[in-house]
Amino acid sequence: MICGIYLAAGQSQRMGCPKLDLPLNGKYLGSISLETALNSQLDKVIVVVNQEGPLTWLSANFLDSHPNCMVKRSKLSNQGQAVSLKAGLKIAQDLQADAVMVLLADQPFISQKLLDRLISIYKIKRPNFIASSFNGIQRPPIIINSILYPELWKLKGDTGARHIIRNNNQGIIVKENEELQFIDVDTPQQYESLIKLIKSC
Repeated sequence: MICGIYLAAGQSQRMGCPKLDLPLNGKYLGSISLETALNSQLDKVIVVVNQEGPLTWLSANFLDSHPNCMVKRSKLSNQGQAVSLKAGLKIAQDLQADAVMVLLADQPFISQKLLDRLISIYKIKRPNFIASSFNGIQRPPIIINSILYPELWKLKGDTGARHIIRNNNQGIIVKENEELQFIDVDTPQQYESLIKLIKSC
């Protein structure tokens, strides 16, 4: 089993407002890559949100219509990404997942094709990890084999899964040529640029 850990507990400090609630192409920003993940070959998707989040970026019947989606509220998510990641990992281990895929909620253009490609490679080769890469930089989504779960549990603060794979040479790097897939939205300027890009397409 491969579980997605969808990190959606950020504080949106640089945006100045809850960024997952922002409209983007007729949807909420936070729901776009989640729908992509749920349509992929992932067996389950664990959505990690902060304790107080109203989840207005999910429609009222979203969870009912996606039984393979679970929401985990993280009480300490304000302490950094590592806390959110471990909150999702705990559920994945309870489900006996032999791997997790780490996804970011603010990457709206990640494609199902990329997710399924990473999953297919993992199922065939079973490496310690598989990471996508653009311009020589490893980026989410990243699949982590259960062999590395103990290393994930050691993460602290705002350190993510990339820290682990940088120190491990037993994985696979999948090069991608589409920069748009890896664009994340952290600031009002990035959001406005994204709106302009969509309108120009």
